[in-house]
Amino acid sequence: MGLFKKPAPPAEVVIDLREPARPEFGKPTRCPQCSTPGYLDRIDIRNRVMHQRCPSCWHRWTTAEDDLVDLDDTPSHAPIARS
Repeated sequence: MGLFKKPAPPAEVVIDLREPARPEFGKPTRCPQCSTPGYLDRIDIRNRVMHQRCPSCWHRWTTAEDDLVDLDDTPSHAPIARS
């Protein structure tokens, strides 16, 4: 009987870390000055703009949702800043 049989081990999950994650609206991006992960202060829902700041160098920048859509053809390491 199989009452006390061990369950089969789960399939191994592999995460590919070679491809950098694409920025998404609503998630903080990297600081355009020092490349430190940014802090999302607030989101302007009406204008679809994220207001962010850097916890390291205190630089402030804004990123519009349209700017993130335009990044589909460009590298994802630097956001478009609107200081």
